[in-house]
Amino acid sequence: MSLEFGFSLALHTDRNCEIRIESNFRVTEPGVKRFRGVPHTLLPEDSTVQRLIGRLVAYAYASDDGGLLMEFADRASLVVPSNPDFEGWTVAAPEGFKAVSVAGGGLTVWD
Repeated sequence: MSLEFGFSLALHTDRNCEIRIESNFRVTEPGVKRFRGVPHTLLPEDSTVQRLIGRLVAYAYASDDGGLLMEFADRASLVVPSNPDFEGWTVAAPEGFKAVSVAGGGLTVWD
């Protein structure tokens, strides 16, 4: 997994998927201080976020209310709750698959 920063956080997997987060999110690791915040230009300095690089995604789930949960093989997790005002995240995968968390709650999927 690699990362791209700005006013969004983009995670790129080795299977050519992109997860772009543009809203509040949190990263939790066993035994390490949790990160909670929004994408911003200082994310490259946050060690918890940096440790996402190279992690293996074991499980990912998008809920009907627009939340996103990603669990990693080492038991760390990334959660993006639904956002009342913004499209909080998008997932784009090969062959045209796209999922978007809809502002106000909900999920739109193109396959």
